[in-house]
Amino acid sequence: MNTYSIWFGRVVWLGIFANLLIAIPALLLPGETLVLFAFPSAYPLLWVTVSALFLILLSLFYVPAALQPLRYPPVSWLTVLARLVGVVFFLGFNRDYFVLGLFDLTFLIPEATLLFLAVRTPVSTTSIAPKSQAVKFKLAAIGLGFLLLLGVVTYIEFFHELPPTYYASNEEHFLYGSIGTESTSGVPYWLWLVLPRVFPDKLPNPGGYAAIGMIFAEGRDLPVGFTKQTIGIDRVGINCAVCHSSTYRLHPLDKPVIVPGGPGQTQIPQAYLHFLLDCASDPRFNSSTLMAEIAKNYHLSLLDSLTYRFVLIPFVKYTLLAQKNEYASYGLLLPLMSAGNGRIDPFNLVKYRYLKQPPDGSLGNSDMEPLWNLKAHSNFSYHWDGLNTSLQEVLLSSAIGDGTPLKWVETDFKKPEKESSLKRIAAFMNEAQPPKYPFPIDQAMAAEGKEIYDKQCAQCHAPGGERTGKVEPIDNPMLGTDRNRIEMWTQSTATAYNQYTAKYDWRFSHFGKQNGYVNVTMEGLWLRGPYLHNGSVPGLSDLLREPSQRPKVFYRGYDVIDPENVGFVSQGPEAQRVGFRYDTSERGNSNAGHLWGTSLKDDEKKALVEYLKTL
Repeated sequence: MNTYSIWFGRVVWLGIFANLLIAIPALLLPGETLVLFAFPSAYPLLWVTVSALFLILLSLFYVPAALQPLRYPPVSWLTVLARLVGVVFFLGFNRDYFVLGLFDLTFLIPEATLLFLAVRTPVSTTSIAPKSQAVKFKLAAIGLGFLLLLGVVTYIEFFHELPPTYYASNEEHFLYGSIGTESTSGVPYWLWLVLPRVFPDKLPNPGGYAAIGMIFAEGRDLPVGFTKQTIGIDRVGINCAVCHSSTYRLHPLDKPVIVPGGPGQTQIPQAYLHFLLDCASDPRFNSSTLMAEIAKNYHLSLLDSLTYRFVLIPFVKYTLLAQKNEYASYGLLLPLMSAGNGRIDPFNLVKYRYLKQPPDGSLGNSDMEPLWNLKAHSNFSYHWDGLNTSLQEVLLSSAIGDGTPLKWVETDFKKPEKESSLKRIAAFMNEAQPPKYPFPIDQAMAAEGKEIYDKQCAQCHAPGGERTGKVEPIDNPMLGTDRNRIEMWTQSTATAYNQYTAKYDWRFSHFGKQNGYVNVTMEGLWLRGPYLHNGSVPGLSDLLREPSQRPKVFYRGYDVIDPENVGFVSQGPEAQRVGFRYDTSERGNSNAGHLWGTSLKDDEKKALVEYLKTL
């Protein structure tokens, strides 16, 4: 044995260990191993297990070379040859398994070099201590240099974080500013970009992310509510605007008007999550397919290309599949798609995933809420069921629900307002105002309607009203709306959320359990259809009818204004084509209740609706 042969043996042992790390999982869990490395699916999986068994046997063949390389030179050279064959096969002829070629290349170079030197070096010359120490020093230096290079590359590709973009106006920052979700749940930008092209069959209609209601402004590569930050590579996350921005059109051929802070009546944010999970479950979600599609848009650098191919795509697939299994264990996969356009179940994921509450089968689907003029709501209960009375806690908990890490919240919230993303978003919500009703209003009729409003509605819905901003008990026979959202939120969940941030200065303390729904103000009411907390009534005129006379089935998600009913067009071919079929007979979708105004005469109802257009 000489020094080179000793190190050759050590590298061979390391290679045997690395082989077994791959082969044993592939032998026991062949399907999961293919998913982990983003390899194409194999059918039957028997071939994967046979390949794993062959690799284990081949590794045993390496053992003599690891123990006594110069005593068994044919075995030692065949060990090197086996690595060479792997490099040629995987890098030259089967690029879907490119990573295995790099794996073999990693061991081929040091094994071939050390064996060549070991064979050429007489044993006696290497037994001298000074030379042996020099060789060890050189090898150690090479090893340290390699580790240093690996560390630098890892930092550049995965951890080097550039400051997020701070937009000129609070409105623009609300629409596109980062709230830290890119670091934990962000999707690599180029992967995010090509997914709709590779998986159009996973979307309800053609049109990419617009098919799930996402809003695109001219000149923007990301939809409203989507953010991009460089953390090693560009990553795409979401912010508050993904649920709280509206569009409307006066006529079908008009260009949509974007309304920041409005209730997002077209978006299906849970369908976005469902789309990602479905893509990851598809055999086409592999490095070869996705890298070929990325190449049609952009030429990645060699380093970025290797990172995407061998790390990011496999890792995203693995994490999405793990997330899908987690949601399945909560019983949430099907409910993710039951909300439809403009609705979301925002708290069940928080209950189960963050607060570790036991799955209870509850359903909290509810309409998006507008975020206008919140400075005038300072003494209100917030969310539909009034589960919190602190606007600051509502903002921070909403960010956490979107995926913002607690540490990010801690850092951001200590910054001055101009540099704090969350404080800028809060500033926008405090000042934002809804747009005015865009059609002509009969002012004389509206004046009559105001008198009716002051008598019938102002106590609960006008600013300064006796009951405005307070929780109306669900047991009030005049209310009687769907109970599912109330039953979803429990006192134990509220207590757990108050404890969740206990170690932070901004810790939560105002979460509680209510037994009703908040009497909300009516700013921009014309743009807030469908109505009630679960969005079960398409128009204001419908809401003033007895529940038995309200539409039983309609379509949500079409953004053309209905000036007669006041709301959005909810019937007809186009509404049906782009919208979600809302059936009031399904769980959580009841359109019963809210009987105020239903006993008015027809001309009184028309006058009241005319006034409501002015709010």
